[in-house]
Amino acid sequence: MAATLRAGLFILLTLSLCGCALLDYLPRDTRGRPADEVRRNRVAARARTAQPVAQPVAEPAPEPESGAAGAEDAREGVPAFSASTGPEAMSLALRLNPSGQSLTSYTALAEPLRASLAFLTRQRQDTPALVQPTGSLTWGQLFATAEELYNLLPQLDANPGLLAERFVWYELAPNPLLTGYYSPEVQASLTRQPGFETPLYAKPPDLRQASEEEQRDGKPKAYRVSGGAIQPYYDREQIDQGALSGQGLEIAWVKSPLDAFWLQTEGAGTLVLPDGGKRTAQFAASNGYEFQGLGQLLLATGTLPPDRLGHDSVRAWCEANPEPAREVMAKNRSFVFFELRQGVSAGAMEKPLTALVSLATDPSLLPLGSVAALDVSLPGQGGGIPVSLRGLVLAQDTGAAIRGHRLDLYLGSGDQAERLESCLRVSAGLHLLVSKNALRAK
Repeated sequence: MAATLRAGLFILLTLSLCGCALLDYLPRDTRGRPADEVRRNRVAARARTAQPVAQPVAEPAPEPESGAAGAEDAREGVPAFSASTGPEAMSLALRLNPSGQSLTSYTALAEPLRASLAFLTRQRQDTPALVQPTGSLTWGQLFATAEELYNLLPQLDANPGLLAERFVWYELAPNPLLTGYYSPEVQASLTRQPGFETPLYAKPPDLRQASEEEQRDGKPKAYRVSGGAIQPYYDREQIDQGALSGQGLEIAWVKSPLDAFWLQTEGAGTLVLPDGGKRTAQFAASNGYEFQGLGQLLLATGTLPPDRLGHDSVRAWCEANPEPAREVMAKNRSFVFFELRQGVSAGAMEKPLTALVSLATDPSLLPLGSVAALDVSLPGQGGGIPVSLRGLVLAQDTGAAIRGHRLDLYLGSGDQAERLESCLRVSAGLHLLVSKNALRAK
């Protein structure tokens, strides 16, 4: 009897020391429990699961192209992932709603998940995808997570609690800054003609991208070799003044420098040709300089106040002040080169992006192929009531300005996406989902 009692006390002590590490694998029903109560009861120092996701090291996030006036963007402390308990995960899973992402059901995630799986299967499965001081995740674990979710999709509409039963939910704290991007549609011509005088350039043959090792040795991120010497690549002002002229690099022409600037800001867009045809201008390379958004520049120079940084206001000012607008845009030394494609815009995985599902991330925070749950209030149309988006999202893109503790949500194309992009700058809740089976198998 005494031996049995000692064994029981030993088991209880072990569980108490492990915190939620073992209990997280046991699904628990929390239907009806308020999410605010769940958050209030979280402990600051939470035990990890068997293979913890480590604490990422973030860089300060650059300003987006434009943003809502007065939006909070301060992020205090180093971002860290911690495993939610079973009840917390269940409460969060039951709050997800695909309709908030304009999805008819969870099964609508099948196609974007196939894109992630196609990318993940090309990676070395036993190598780390996310390496941090306190733990790591391999590409194989990310693949197993996406594959398990893909196989569960037909069951989730009837039983969303499976997301809590089958996955560990790692909360990212503090909440990251969420901005948005979209695929602009601009009038363009494949040949220069009156009304279409601003060129889009293909990647120049003399543009070289420095490896990480070369950058550590002092080489610029992008460079050219001139007279045997390494030179930083031409910046925006030099290119606008003709540094690339006469090389046949012009692949299309748009109506204004602002149209070209916004295409470069978003990294891709749709060119609407005079005959009604459409082509996609897709990111091919950049000149290696740090990006500065037009809204940021207009605000910093005192040209426009914070409440006039929307696309309509910025376009109106640029059209009324073409030369000052060129001078302001030249302060952004970054320049993007394109290639023409058929079909829709693709992300870093070379696959089409899905509106309100695809995320652009810093891979040191969320590697490509990651599955996550996003909880955010999107600005309402015309200053109306904010709209809740609580759904599964996929890390499927990257961006030169997406660094550190920041996420960029793909919003699609069209006027509505453009309006939302101009005012989306909010704090968002994010949980990284990892298959429990994948964690056990490591």
